[in-house]
Amino acid sequence: MEVTNYVDATRERFEAWLLKANLPTGAKLPSERELCELLDTKRMTLRQVLIELEVESRIFRKNRSGWFITPSRFVYNPKALSSFNAEAIKQGRQPFWGYLEQDLAQSLPSEIKQVFPLKENTYKVTGWCGLDKHKVFYHESYIDANFAPDFIKKLKGQSFAKVWEEEYGQVLTLKKLSFKPVNMHLFACKELGVAPNSFGILIEKHRATSDKKVVQVDLEYWRFESVELVIEDL
Repeated sequence: MEVTNYVDATRERFEAWLLKANLPTGAKLPSERELCELLDTKRMTLRQVLIELEVESRIFRKNRSGWFITPSRFVYNPKALSSFNAEAIKQGRQPFWGYLEQDLAQSLPSEIKQVFPLKENTYKVTGWCGLDKHKVFYHESYIDANFAPDFIKKLKGQSFAKVWEEEYGQVLTLKKLSFKPVNMHLFACKELGVAPNSFGILIEKHRATSDKKVVQVDLEYWRFESVELVIEDL
């Protein structure tokens, strides 16, 4: 009980300090060494307090960068036709993104093999999206190369929807949507700046043409504290 009481006392001091500091969302906390000095506590005790607040989604950490005040969650409707960029701006956030890999797939996850069994006929595009200077999800998109030849050459930093519509005359719709908690794989963890095997939310989308042919599958790995899923127009 003494250890528990000491952790509780340290948390009370930390809560009081947070209230007084009034840090804005996304702000970086002092280093753990500085916090130990501020709160007159040991590193192990501080870590327990930080983890408690992380579980409550009040703070989050990035590898080699430290701890930050958690911004408000991005309200995400996976069925929405508008882009991540448009929705972020609508919610008063500052989006940013980048592509990492654009090539024929060298291997296929089990979820993708059920749709596109041959890696030789499947493009793979990976990347990340962020809000207010923090990355919030890593994505992998798999595209039917037979249906959309040269898709990756035409992407050139544009949105997928724009390329489908302008280059192939297709406005894709969702045929399948699923989401579940997962231990994120190494590449996702690295890009999001979290510890290996961290928990996240996997959103899987199957996008189809007007005749219901699936031509793109998206796997989105979201940081837990960054998103609130809302499905509208059921």
